[in-house]
Amino acid sequence: MSKALTIVFALCFHQLVATRATGRYRFGITHFKNFTLEIINNTLYMDMITAKTIHRGLKVLIDVQLSLDKGKSYQRLFAHILDCCAVVSSVKTNLFKSSFESMLKRGNFMYNCPVPAGVYFLHDWKLDSHLVPHYMLPGDYCVTAHFFYGKHKSKQEDVVLDLDVYALLRAK
Repeated sequence: MSKALTIVFALCFHQLVATRATGRYRFGITHFKNFTLEIINNTLYMDMITAKTIHRGLKVLIDVQLSLDKGKSYQRLFAHILDCCAVVSSVKTNLFKSSFESMLKRGNFMYNCPVPAGVYFLHDWKLDSHLVPHYMLPGDYCVTAHFFYGKHKSKQEDVVLDLDVYALLRAK
């Protein structure tokens, strides 16, 4: 599951530098014993203890928004639901797979699903600017990731984790 966290951060930094980045999170206690996320000097630190195996079927809704009025309100640029295990186990290289591979150097993530319960981390990670879409312009961004099992916005939805990352990006 932590592999999919890459997607959130991968969408924020193509030929851009974050001059301010903050994050917040909410996690389901049935899925995690502990979860922490810090962004210090534009560097990501994440530690988590999963309470149970993360199995196939985990999805993430990625929502990328840009503020047109200095953080007062955000406009959606795009939103997409991805199957986390499919992205990671895919042979085909794409933005999401490339971003995950960059995280492997700074964390102890699994290469495939299922992911056994345990301790996972990502320390001292900065995203390479070449991994981000060229259409991301300088500005004030909010990127949210909603991890879940089941059908989104239904009675069957099982919320795993919600992440919000705010970043003010400027051109290099």
